[in-house]
Amino acid sequence: MGKINFIFILSALFLTVSPLKAQEIDSLIEDEYELWLDEPGVGPSMENVAEINILLTEARKHLSTPYRAGGKDPRGFDCSGFVRHCYLNTLGIKTPASSSEYNKYGMPVKLEDCRPGDVICFKGSRRNKRIGHVGIVTEVIDGNVYFIHSANRGGIRYDQLNAPYYKTRFAGIRRIIL
Repeated sequence: MGKINFIFILSALFLTVSPLKAQEIDSLIEDEYELWLDEPGVGPSMENVAEINILLTEARKHLSTPYRAGGKDPRGFDCSGFVRHCYLNTLGIKTPASSSEYNKYGMPVKLEDCRPGDVICFKGSRRNKRIGHVGIVTEVIDGNVYFIHSANRGGIRYDQLNAPYYKTRFAGIRRIIL
């Protein structure tokens, strides 16, 4: 997972430096990408790194936006409305309008293979198997999964999977950006 974080840090720098420095950083990104060629299935493609960064930049813009049941716009979001807004407005991908539909959408991914941009799914309650909440993975550091979502209390905010509340309700990871 360290390689993925390295690429995202370099990509973020790429967006804020001069054209000459940008070429140097682009070269570093390509060199790092070359390392992945020897490890099939590791990390996103160069094109996907840019898409994921665009997606996460859009998601961050909405931090502290209030939760609103059924909300699908920046005046207030519910969880699936937030994920749908981010994917649709940045990448043109129309994701499900309801969190319960995510068990059929995208590609299932093992927790240890998740990466930024994946959708993280949670059961509506500890006993109920139905997906009742979703968010977008923002980082994976030393096996800890961090995500951004619209919570009933607090609106758009960051949380982590290893928090007891989310750990007991974790239902899976879905990959939308292949």
